[in-house]
This record gives sequence, C-alpha cells and structure tokens, in this order.
Amino acid sequence: MVGGRMLMEAPALDVELLAVRKRLSELEEQVRTLSAANLALVRAMEGLDKRVRAREDDRPLAPTL
Repeated sequence: MVGGRMLMEAPALDVELLAVRKRLSELEEQVRTLSAANLALVRAMEGLDKRVRAREDDRPLAPTL
C-alpha cells in the first residue's frame, strides 16, 4: 500500500519543506545584511583612500638620500 503510505507521509514532508523554506529565508536575509555591510565598508575604504591621496597631494615628497 505504497499510495496510502505516501499520503500519510505528506504532512510530515510539508512540515519539513516549510522548515527548509524558513531557513532559506533566514539565510537570504543574512546574505542581504552582509552584502549591505560589505558595500558600506567598500564605500568607507574608498572615501578613506581619497582622503589619504588628497593629503599626499598637498605635501611634497621628502627628498631621498
């Protein structure tokens, strides 16, 4: 009675599928959060790089020996 057994297992599979979908949603949210944090870090580093380069342009290089 394979067909009857499959019908009995269907609710358990639905619960498992729901749990997997919930976990996937949580992981997607983590990816979005990490991507946003990474973008903010990249922008901050770019801004810092511009400030350092602007400072270097204002100061002449020390003479080398």
